[in-house]
Amino acid sequence: MIIKVATSGMEHYDKARHEEFKKYEMMKEHERREYLKTLTEEKRKEEESKFEEMKKKHGNHPKVNHPGSKDQLKEVWEETDGLDPNDFDPKTFFKLHDVNGDGFLDEQELEALFTKELEKVYDPKNEEDDMVEMEEERLRMREHVMNEVDTNKDRLVTLEEFLKATEKREFLEPDSWETLDQQQFFTEEELKEYENLISVQETELKKKADELQKQKEELQRQHDQLEAQKLEYHQVVQQMEQKKLQAISPSAPGGESKIQPHI
Repeated sequence: MIIKVATSGMEHYDKARHEEFKKYEMMKEHERREYLKTLTEEKRKEEESKFEEMKKKHGNHPKVNHPGSKDQLKEVWEETDGLDPNDFDPKTFFKLHDVNGDGFLDEQELEALFTKELEKVYDPKNEEDDMVEMEEERLRMREHVMNEVDTNKDRLVTLEEFLKATEKREFLEPDSWETLDQQQFFTEEELKEYENLISVQETELKKKADELQKQKEELQRQHDQLEAQKLEYHQVVQQMEQKKLQAISPSAPGGESKIQPHI
C-alpha cells in the first residue's frame, strides 16, 4: 500500500513537471512575441532571423540513441565506464550502475545513464541550448525506459526486469528517438488561452496593487494627521507649562524676581 501511494505521488509529480515545462515554454514564446512588438520592422526581421538561426544550430547535433537501447547503454559502458564495447555485458552493466547496491536501478540512477545522450544536444555554454529543456528531455527518457522495463510499475528496475528488457527486439533495433527540438510543445490555441490567462492575472495584480497603494496612501494620511495632532498637543502642553511657571515666579519691575534667595 505504501509503495502504491508513493508511486502515485511520483506520477503526479512528473505530470506537474511536464505542465510546468509547458507553461515555461509558452511564457518564453509570449515574451519573445511581446518583445518583437516593441521593435521597428527592420529590427524585428533581424530578431526573427536570429531566432531561426538559433533553432537551426540547436537542432544540428549528433544522433541521439534511443534511451535504454543496446547502442545507448554500450555508449555509457565505453565512454563513462571506460570499458571495451566488445565486452558489453548487461548484468555487469546493471551492477555497475546500481550505485547504492540495493539491487534496483531507481529513477536517479536511471537518469544518470542519459547524461551522455543529453550532452550531444545541450551545452550550457551555447546560447541556443536551454538547460530547462535538457531536464525535461531527461525526464522523458527516464519515463520511457520505465514504461518499457519496469513491468510491475513500482518505479524501480530489478536485475530480472533489466535482463528481460535486453532480450526484446526493441533493445537491438529500436525506433529513432525524437528529441524535444523535433516536437511542438503547444498549439497556437493553447498559447492564446495562456496569454488570456496571463492578461487576467495581470489585471487582477494591477487591481490589487492599486488597492494596496490606496491603503498605503490612507495610512500615510492617518499617520501625518496623528503626527500633527501630537505636535499640536505638545505645543499646548508647553504653553501650559510656561503659564504655570509664570504664575509661580512673577518678575519684579526691572526684570528682577521678587522672591529673595534663602540665606
